[in-house]
Amino acid sequence: MAFLKIYRHVQQHGLGSCVRKMWEVLPGYIGKLYLWRVRRCLCCDRITVFLSNGSAAESRSCLLCSANERYELLAVEIKTRFGNSLSEKDVLELDPCSPLRRILCRARTYTRSFYEAGKNGGSVGAGGAVCEDITALTFDNESFDLVISSDVLEHVPFLEEAFSETARVLRPLGAHLFTVPPRLKTRKRSEVVGGKIHDIVPREYHRDPLSPQGILAFWDIGPDLPEVISSGALDIRVARGPVGDDGRLVWIAERRRSL
Repeated sequence: MAFLKIYRHVQQHGLGSCVRKMWEVLPGYIGKLYLWRVRRCLCCDRITVFLSNGSAAESRSCLLCSANERYELLAVEIKTRFGNSLSEKDVLELDPCSPLRRILCRARTYTRSFYEAGKNGGSVGAGGAVCEDITALTFDNESFDLVISSDVLEHVPFLEEAFSETARVLRPLGAHLFTVPPRLKTRKRSEVVGGKIHDIVPREYHRDPLSPQGILAFWDIGPDLPEVISSGALDIRVARGPVGDDGRLVWIAERRRSL
């Protein structure tokens, strides 16, 4: 429902598709009108209306930039940690249409990426975003000072490879800031064996605008993540939170000075 999402939907799918989509979702927002709030968005820093179609924090988003709670948390952490030095950083964000773009475009370089199965890594898609697999990035060693991802890592079957690639493309003391849905402990939900998905616990799909059925979660990620995923190259810890009803966190995986 955010203006930014409507604009992007029209660009990608046309005005007719956008009107049909709004007709489908509008009743849900009108029914939760009592949950709407007017306040300053911590992401775009403007006074706005936070729309809602559900009671969860994930359902509340800025009308102007579409940021919800996790993006606001990331925005605050980026501003606090980097401040004016962001203009000296090379940044990779694993999201082609992020509300953080307004902040991250101030960086020295800002690369946006998306993932599409079967598409060649490094190929450029609509809007200039680059197709990338976080377990096999096409960038050179020590290319970035900052990597950002929001609710991505839980969908990566080979999580240790993802962190290995993060360590490879980050410069010493560079950081990967990320969010994941909060869980009590870290565990595999599903795994890929012989090219096929094997379920360890019942499947869980998360909402994905590119897929009607959603996107499969391969992991639950909890506070014990640093003990489950061993990385001599990264210092993995909580950077901010917990915040809100869901206990949302911002994690940091910081590249050590020496490997």
